[in-house]
Amino acid sequence: MNGREKHWLLRLATAWIALSAAGIGLWVWVRQRPQALPPPDSKSGQDLLLGYQEITHNIWLIALALVIICLAQRIYVNRRRETLRSEHQSKQPIESLLRFIKKNPISSALFIAYGVAMMSGITYLHKDMLGWYPELVKGHFLDNFSIRQSFVSETMRRTDYRFFPLAHQDLHILSWFTIHIKTWILVSVAELISIVLLSIKFLNDLTSSKLAKQSTILLLTLLFLIHPSTGTAFFHVIYCERLLCLVFMLYITTYAFYRKTSHASYFYLTFLWALLGIYIKDIAVILFITPAASLWIADSITNQSKDKPNHRLEHWLCSLSLVFIASYIFLALIPSSFAGGSAYNNNAPGGLVLDIRCYLFGAVALTRAGAILRRRLTFTILDSINITAFAYATALALTYAFDANSYLALPVQLIATINIGWAWMQLIEPKQRRHHQQSVKIMAAAASASLIIGADHTLMDKTFAKTIAEQKFDQASTQATYEKLDRICKKVRESGANVHLIISQDSWLSSKRHLNRIHYRSLIEYEPVSKAFIVKDGANKGMRYTPAPGDLIANVDKNINVLNPILNGLETELIYRHNPSERSGMILRITGIKQMDHDQSSLNDKVPDSSDSIGSAAITMDP
Repeated sequence: MNGREKHWLLRLATAWIALSAAGIGLWVWVRQRPQALPPPDSKSGQDLLLGYQEITHNIWLIALALVIICLAQRIYVNRRRETLRSEHQSKQPIESLLRFIKKNPISSALFIAYGVAMMSGITYLHKDMLGWYPELVKGHFLDNFSIRQSFVSETMRRTDYRFFPLAHQDLHILSWFTIHIKTWILVSVAELISIVLLSIKFLNDLTSSKLAKQSTILLLTLLFLIHPSTGTAFFHVIYCERLLCLVFMLYITTYAFYRKTSHASYFYLTFLWALLGIYIKDIAVILFITPAASLWIADSITNQSKDKPNHRLEHWLCSLSLVFIASYIFLALIPSSFAGGSAYNNNAPGGLVLDIRCYLFGAVALTRAGAILRRRLTFTILDSINITAFAYATALALTYAFDANSYLALPVQLIATINIGWAWMQLIEPKQRRHHQQSVKIMAAAASASLIIGADHTLMDKTFAKTIAEQKFDQASTQATYEKLDRICKKVRESGANVHLIISQDSWLSSKRHLNRIHYRSLIEYEPVSKAFIVKDGANKGMRYTPAPGDLIANVDKNINVLNPILNGLETELIYRHNPSERSGMILRITGIKQMDHDQSSLNDKVPDSSDSIGSAAITMDP
């Protein structure tokens, strides 16, 4: 790094430190002088909060966009220069993909099967999608390229100390072009395949003497795809760990290539991915700062090169920590403190749950660390991301909980899989060099992956198969019950009667979330806290309501136990029940009112068993 660049970096660091200090001063003032501001729960307080968030986030977005444009311009200019100097042309992406499919037919078939499984049975009626999709369809498909407030509220209007303004923005942009859920899943499939292919490229770039063969690729593919954290994150689109892992892999592959070639375009590209990555998740900054910091420190301690290593990129990457701190103070800390709400992780479960892959990863990482201390290996970017994985897992355990099977642990599982792939390349691939023995190594990789996956399913309660089965089961129940409810309400209205539909307030569905499309006269929610029935939509909106014979009671997306307080004192008949489990969609009709029973009996005491009455009742109500 030349003197001028050091001067600029120092000035920028000083500016960010000064900005952070000013932000801390403002935060202290907000905390100590609450009387100087309107109460946060008042209209003026809410307007002040919203105005502050809009101004600060707009300034941040404009600044981020300008920096991205500047970096993109530098990447383009330097890439053209490097291409002109290069003696060979790089392969086109489509050509490389076709070559990969030809050389790795089993892994390619796995990707296709996995993608089909992801799309099978996927619905809009799933958790956060219930809140996002009503806004996307309310414009009748005429509001393309408009800002979706559901995504903005989820990421940039929070007051619970959460900080991930770029999370879900891949879906936000995608929603400008299509709102079809299967198309979104296809994009997730592409993200998943890209993560695996980038992992292979990263392993290939570690050393020029060894390349990942078919067996390594198959092992890595099986281990990453068949794990509950991957299944949870990719079998639906609501988890930002998908985007986080993709950007992380783009970051470390470009970082590794830059350390190998010192190409200027990869310098700016690495910095660009790091800049975007630190805003995707609260603790994502660890994934993008720790590798640079550990490489910088390791190079300084070991002096691996006779010449002083050039740590220009490491300096700039580490400076992003100051950018992150200042951004967090202004965009999350100050508005959350003013609002006075509790932190999102106040009720965090805590704890540490490890699986066999964590132990295998620990063994590989510690073996490498021992070899580095004995000077048998040099500290590389692989070791830096190993340190990063330990740091990320620790931060996750301290702020929420580290469960190796949770989607939150997906970045750690990704790094663990890369390490297992590296160990296979070192220990197994070199042993057999004859071409006809390649099939033996492929079978050995499949068998090894099967043993690890089998150990997961034997030792852990939360397994890949169970996770996917439960998710598909819930989606099928919710979708089928919603469609059945729509048909029943329509039939009742066509008969000339009014439909008064009662649901629990705990339901994800509401008048603003898809239920407004149901043919009812009034939508009533039971509020467990006040123990009151309140009309939320339709006739007599906002008034209390007393259940009457003929009213419909529905549980679409929750455990049937949410109906217990609603059914107390009511006589009902079962119209529809999706399945005999407690996690089932259910529709009932009130047939009479009985004297209020103060003892809370179970739902099975109030509702006829599905095997006894669902057949006749369903036939009566079917169109």
